[in-house]
Amino acid sequence: MKRLILMMAFAFVSGAFAPLVSGAQERVAPFDGLTSPRITLPDDHEGAISHRHMCPESNDTCRPYLSYTGYFVRNATIPHRERELLILRTAWLSRGNYIWGRHNVMGQDAGLSREEVSRVTAGPGAAGWSTFDAALLRAADELHTSRFVSDGTWNTLAQRYTESQLREAVLIVGNYTQLSMFHNTLGAQLESGVAGLPDEAR
Repeated sequence: MKRLILMMAFAFVSGAFAPLVSGAQERVAPFDGLTSPRITLPDDHEGAISHRHMCPESNDTCRPYLSYTGYFVRNATIPHRERELLILRTAWLSRGNYIWGRHNVMGQDAGLSREEVSRVTAGPGAAGWSTFDAALLRAADELHTSRFVSDGTWNTLAQRYTESQLREAVLIVGNYTQLSMFHNTLGAQLESGVAGLPDEAR
């Protein structure tokens, strides 16, 4: 009888705390980041190790890929600030140190406050986000977790975005997820003085 009571009590406590544990969005597993590239760089890199040095236009595979990724910088129709929210959340979920470092700066140039950039790490449930900003962050989370945007999130975004912009939002998250894989694996390095992810978030 005592054993049964203990088992019931354990089940109750476990159930009570389950939402607290599962509420946080899981990121990719941690890894030991590279401190230098693991590929040969062009002779003209002059100490900088940017994406274009990691994937030069002279490479047949990289040339069309650079055109694709460049689209999201030059031709995207989603407002810049909102695009940066998607990118920063994707970088955080993917442990994309290089992307976070670059877009921390670009995000603030686009209108995000330093506090908002920091709050991205807390996710869509953090206090302070508008309903629409939270939906953007949640879309990144859902694509990261299940490769699918829920109806609720989609419908919130659709209140403001055209169908073309909805497609764009999904492609932005996919693009920067892939870029994080590429930079993390090949060893992209930020310029001196540019801060990457917070130490506890790498």
